Amino acid sequence: MFSFSSKLWYNKRRVNSSGIASIYLQVVVNGKHDEFPLKLRWPVDKIDQVAGRLLPRSKKDEDCQDYNLIIAAELSKHFDIFKTYRLKKEPLDIAKFSLEVKTFDQKECFHKYMTTESKRRYNKKEIDLKTYQNARATIRVLIEYDPLSQFQDINTKWLEGFKFFLRNKEYKKDKYYEPGTIWERVKTVKSYLERASTEPLLFVNPDVLKFPNPKPNTKTTWLNKDEIRRLMLLDRDGPLTDTEANVLKAFLFQCLTSLRISDVYRVNSEWLVGKDHFKFIPKKNFKNRRELTIPIMPLAKKFLMNSTGYYFDLPSSKTYNELLKIIASKAEIEKRLTSHVGRHTFGYLYMTSIGNIYGLKEILGHQKIETTDRYSHLDDEYQLKNVTSMQDDFRDLLLRKAN
Repeated sequence: MFSFSSKLWYNKRRVNSSGIASIYLQVVVNGKHDEFPLKLRWPVDKIDQVAGRLLPRSKKDEDCQDYNLIIAAELSKHFDIFKTYRLKKEPLDIAKFSLEVKTFDQKECFHKYMTTESKRRYNKKEIDLKTYQNARATIRVLIEYDPLSQFQDINTKWLEGFKFFLRNKEYKKDKYYEPGTIWERVKTVKSYLERASTEPLLFVNPDVLKFPNPKPNTKTTWLNKDEIRRLMLLDRDGPLTDTEANVLKAFLFQCLTSLRISDVYRVNSEWLVGKDHFKFIPKKNFKNRRELTIPIMPLAKKFLMNSTGYYFDLPSSKTYNELLKIIASKAEIEKRLTSHVGRHTFGYLYMTSIGNIYGLKEILGHQKIETTDRYSHLDDEYQLKNVTSMQDDFRDLLLRKAN
């Protein structure tokens, strides 16, 4: 157990010449104290510290009652925190109490909790910038769905409504959220609800933590060899702007090395081991510090923009993806190109040329073979070519029938 008190207080050394002082609530937890300002000022001879209230300065003092209500509300907040910790038998100290006071007014509103918690996690480097930006994007659409977002209202029907809202929300002209984006938004909401459920002062309906949110079976997009050849010819002959040329070289480098775009921005000559390998820690593996070594074919080296230092000079990731769409149009490629298509293309090229899924798993840095398994299901064009080759020994019979 722990001892606790919260009482009206002012600093006797900070009374001005008119006898007026700023008012605080002094909290003591297990012998350690802190002061919480009320942003109120009052004559010290009209402060009843024993009763914990202010006395009127005159017979018609209109402020006195209002100020006493503010004090009572803040005291009630303090004792609510104390009571919750005591009933849940959670340890409480002055540092934890101070944090609870700062966030108390956000405890009823989920999106305010998400805003505070995501910012805290980013500042503490518990999450990277991309994850933080994803949380912020989720918060924005959450406010559109339910501006109040009260914890007491969040149940499975609320989550079903949120998912339906995402499916039907037009976020750009004639554009709606993709199934993968909807899954990501719901996943983020569930993640922060799960974090909130561990907070002593919050109640989260346990049913929402079990809300089903299966990952959609999205089709993996990659480029075949003919499409890669067209991009290489475009790189050689143009027409491209300087920035488009830089992006195309980086994308082709992805297709031939398997690097994620987050690592393409970082790739540099210090990663080179010998002449033909990169050894590095992928940005995705920063937390577990898992190192990866990948082979670099001679053709991939032809697309490097620099021989030393950082290999590529690229625009923002948003511009990178926008330029890929322009590049695809110039190369007469109808597929929707994004930065991740480059990594998928490497998987396609490896499986159609080598066919060793376990070797591919090592190069891609996957921990589970199930993640790599998507590349074992090759596109219809390649499968048809292989199946058709089986009839070569019977071609004379086919020709005879045709005659």
